[in-house]
Amino acid sequence: MADQTDFEIGLHKEIQVSNFFEAIDRLAGFKAEAMLPSGRSDPVLAQRIKELELYRDAFLKQVALRRPDFRVVEQSKDGSHPTVVEIGYSSGLEFYEGLSLSLNRGGLFVKTEALLPIDSVLRLTVRIENLHIEFKLTAKVIWINPRETSARPVGMGLKFPKLTNEQRALLEEFMQGSAPAATLVELNESP
Repeated sequence: MADQTDFEIGLHKEIQVSNFFEAIDRLAGFKAEAMLPSGRSDPVLAQRIKELELYRDAFLKQVALRRPDFRVVEQSKDGSHPTVVEIGYSSGLEFYEGLSLSLNRGGLFVKTEALLPIDSVLRLTVRIENLHIEFKLTAKVIWINPRETSARPVGMGLKFPKLTNEQRALLEEFMQGSAPAATLVELNESP
């Protein structure tokens, strides 16, 4: 898809977005506007939301077949220490997709065949290659999907039990497009 996309909405002003995250931010704003009494029955606003959702879904479909680079670095035999794991995403969009596939809001779904047992505690290093971002956090495997379905690939759902309220808010802002991917380094936990 082109970097600059114009949406023609009937005879009304077109929406211009320069990237995926700007589209997500605009979509969140339009959805908030649609919740207001003045926006509830606005057909132009409804059409803008629909167009931006199609744009979002088209981008997510492009990364749906990609898997992050998932590596178990160190695993305790008796489970007395967290499993050390590295996950490399080629782009912020791939990380966004992992967050959006999670059943747990503020969690992460990792597409991988290397499933770890439920309740495994992980010391996770996340890298977003194209942005040169890396952060470390604690995660816990809370569910697994051992077989691909039409709705979800093989992988596992992680939750982040040690995130602060501010870090959870940052993840939410990232998902809404209002926090740039570069701010994800603030998810880094202290050792």
